[in-house]
Formats: sequence, C-alpha cells, structure tokens
Amino acid sequence: MNAYNFKTYSELFLHISNNYDNEYFLNYLSNGKYTNISTSDFKNKVICLSLALKDLGIQKGDKVGIFAKSSPFWLIFDFAILQVGAISVPIFANISSENLNFEIKDSSMKFMFIDSQERLNDIEKENSHLTFITHNFCIKEPNFYNFDEILVIGKQICDSSGFTSFEALEDDIFSIIYTSGNTGTPKGVMLTHKNIVSQLHDINSLINLEQHEVSLSVLPLAHIFERTVMSYYLSRGISIYFVDDVLNVANLMKVVRPTIMTVVPRLLEKIFNKIKLNISTKPFISRAIASFAFAYALKEDINKNSLLFKIYDKLVYSKFREIFGSKLEKLISGGAPLSKEIAQFFVNINVPVYQGYGLTEFSPVISTNYPNANKVGSCGKVIPSAQIKINENSELFVKGPALMKGYLNQGELTAKTIDKDGWLHTGDVAFLDEEGYLFIKSRTKEIFKTSTGEYVNAVEIEQKLSKNKYIEFAVIISENRKYTSALLFVDKEKYENAKKLNKNLTIEEYYNKDDILKSISNHINRVNSNLNKWEKIVKFEILTNNISIETGELTPSMKICRAKIEEKYSNVINSMY
Repeated sequence: MNAYNFKTYSELFLHISNNYDNEYFLNYLSNGKYTNISTSDFKNKVICLSLALKDLGIQKGDKVGIFAKSSPFWLIFDFAILQVGAISVPIFANISSENLNFEIKDSSMKFMFIDSQERLNDIEKENSHLTFITHNFCIKEPNFYNFDEILVIGKQICDSSGFTSFEALEDDIFSIIYTSGNTGTPKGVMLTHKNIVSQLHDINSLINLEQHEVSLSVLPLAHIFERTVMSYYLSRGISIYFVDDVLNVANLMKVVRPTIMTVVPRLLEKIFNKIKLNISTKPFISRAIASFAFAYALKEDINKNSLLFKIYDKLVYSKFREIFGSKLEKLISGGAPLSKEIAQFFVNINVPVYQGYGLTEFSPVISTNYPNANKVGSCGKVIPSAQIKINENSELFVKGPALMKGYLNQGELTAKTIDKDGWLHTGDVAFLDEEGYLFIKSRTKEIFKTSTGEYVNAVEIEQKLSKNKYIEFAVIISENRKYTSALLFVDKEKYENAKKLNKNLTIEEYYNKDDILKSISNHINRVNSNLNKWEKIVKFEILTNNISIETGELTPSMKICRAKIEEKYSNVINSMY
C-alpha cells in the first residue's frame, strides 16, 4: 500500500482508487435493504460524473451546491466536482427556505445537485438561473439533468477521450461550508485542500483505523464534523453504511453492528434517557438489579476487575451495549458539549465515548480524546498540527494548517475573527489541565450579564435543566434582565407514547398534568439549589411548540439558536418580567 501522504482532495481520490479493493465500500438503503458500491464502482462513477459535469459547462472555481441527504451519491458528486476543480457548497437537507436562498445568492452558486423535488419549490425565482442535477427524480425541462443519465454520457466521453485526474493546489478552495452557530445568519467558511487534508493526517496519527472497521454514518455530510470524519473513513478504505432516516438509527445500529460512529450529544442523551425509562418498566427484581447497575455506572472511579462489575457487565451492561450492535469500539461525540455524567456512564459500560472539540473555521477538529488518551469531561488533547494559547480572559486562540482562508464576502468579520498574527479567536472560555487535556467551560457569547452586573453561564444551566425526562431543550434568559428565567421545550416523544393510550389527549393537556408539572418544578428546585443567587431560575415557561432545524430554532448539530428563539418567543419572554 502506498504511504498516507496525499496533499489535496484530488490526490485523496487517487489514494482511494489505487490502494483499496472493498466490495462493501459505500452502502445505502434501497427498499429496506442495503445496496453496496465497491471502491471500483466509486472510482468509475466519480470519473464518469466529473467528465459529464465538465461537459455541462462546470469549470474550475465554479460554486456547485449539494442539496441532498447524506448518501454515497452525495460523496460521488462531491468528488466529481473536485475533479473538475469546482468548489462544493454543501446545504443541509432540512435547511430553512430563508437560509437556503441566502446561501445560493451569497455563494454565487451556478449549479446544484438536488434529491428532493419538493424542495425545488423553496428556491426563489431570482435563483432560477441555477442548473440542476437531480437524483431520485427527473424533470424534462431546460437546465435540468438527471444524475443517472449524465453518468452514461460521462462514460461515453471516458471511452472515447479517456480521463486525466485534476491536479489541485493545496491553497485552492476545496469547499464553502455555511455555519450559523447560534447567531442565526449563515457565514460561508472558505476551506482549502490543505485545511481538510491536514486534519486527515492528524486524525490518522491518533486513531489509525484498520480496514476491517465498519462505520454507520448518522450525521449530515453538510456538517463539517461528519464531512471531515467521513473523508478520513474514505481515506482508510473502510465500509461505510448510511442511515436513511435519523428515526431509524436504533434499528440500523443492530443491523450494521458498527465498530465506529460519530454522533452529536443529543443522540447519546436520548439513548441514556431511554435506558433509564426502560429500567423503570421492568419487573421488580430485574428493575432492582438494573437500577443498582445503572447507578454504579455513573461513578467516576469504578473497578472493572471487581466481581461486582463483572456481574453487572454480564447481566446488565452487555444488554445496554446491544443497543449499539455490541461491536462498537469508538464512539466520537462532537458538535456540542456532552454532559460529563453521560460520557462517564457510557465509558463505564464499555461503550468508549471520545469527546472532541472544534469549529467549522478550523476544519473543524481542534482537540479530541482518542484510544489510550481519554479523560472523561475533557475535550481531549490538541491535535498535532494545531497551536493554542489562552489569553488573560481565558479565551482560547488557535492556529495551524487547518485554519480557514476566511469568511466568504465578509473581510471585516474575517479580520475580527483571525488577528494579524494568525490566531483564530474561538470565543470559547477554556483551560488546560496538567496533563494537557483541554476543557471548554463556556462560550463567551453564552455568558450573560444581568442588569445587576452578575454573570450567568447559560449552557451549563441549560444542560442541567435538560436532564429532566420531560424537557427536550432549555433556553436561559438573563442578558440585561433583573433575574434569570427559562424557556422549557417539552419532549414530544413522551406525549406521543401517552397518546397511544388516549387518542384524544392533546399535548397541552398532557403537559398540564399535576405529576408532570411537579416533576419539572422539583427538578428546577434541585438545579437552583446548586446555583448562585443571580443564576437561580425565578420564572419559567413550558412550551409545547415544535422546535426544529427546518424552522431555524436549532442548528444542524442540535444546538439551540438563541437569536431565532429570542425573536420568535419575545412576547413569552417579556411576560416573565
């Protein structure tokens, strides 16, 4: 096998093509069963598609949107774009129509790969100049081409003229990734080939995947976290299975039995809460054993060689691991902070959770835990090629080859974010411990100052509030307010389960039940008992409204978008003061 020494995404394509022969390289669900694409099929499809796209008029430097669900075809199209020298612009499949049209205009996009005919209706007429390459549907109109049809054209071109791989430069823009964080307005992060490839080399030096590994891909490829990790999977030639629907993850973990997965904390929180709920429904003896085992797994220092652990592991923890398919060796969590309690639980039951930390602006990994270097509660050690420093206000700065080229069309914002010495100002409050593990305490933008001058760390309190089984998301309100309040968005799944027993029950009626209100109120009192006076939640509102990525209240990594929520619920917020 050739050395792991590629420098651009174009060279990565050759690395994959020349080094691996995996029949089950990329796998997707079709009629409920997995269909496989081998490394050889992947290579041929990328070559044929790239020739067809060039024939359609796509040129070096053109911006090309990928507006589709994650699948092997997403990846094939992405690699084909890069073989032409064009720049891919991933768009989340569940993006709001407002942000969709903003990103089309802001990027000066000319072409778009799209797999949803329904979402075509969300594209405004002023963006009708786009040329569309459709997948899973056909439209016989000018400026519309079908993926499968142009593949055939590409093969004809290849048969007659051959194929020469495009040679990108390290500083060429590889992709523009839009990120909104929790501020609402998307920012186009320009990433180069050097940015993304430096990440792959760093990850490889820490993890070094073997080719027999199997990944289940759950997160959207439009998110830089999954895009980078996926690129690493591809570079190691492992078998990758795609989820068709996030609601099907639990079933597919048992079908695929992955050895490695990347997730956002919300998925782990849901599994953790589901385990607790399932224990409560068991018969008395089983419930007692499982409850003791569950409590034991929350301890920070447990002896895995003890008889007690071995009993719990055989009777209880092995059943918990079956949720993930029983073969999971690496579960990488990123995109948002993971509760230390939940991370500790999974590590203790031998589901190795490795939490990392990063920003889209850094392609994205800044630090991570990894095998043989995993400290629960930390964000791990800084990756080899990155440099960090922490200023007098405890804000983390970082620089290195993974640092973005800048924000598209926003030179002033770029200059504010990256100083003249090349340091990215992350906006995160952090510290390093004596062993070199990085801890993120909060975002500077999420530490709010009350009208009386005290500071409130919102994220920390929100995480504690969300541990109640009836609360899906919590939003702290305290900026320039005389006291702290909270918006509590309810868990819809609890209501749906109750509705099976009473079809006429409304969600408002369910969440007005005395026992539920008491549970939430008691939980808030427990949280308040460990807070400073100015942090204590004085008032709260329980909200049964839908909260989603599509409507803009959540980011794609399932973090709350404060700007959108504070705007949408301004009347509710003001009524608490």
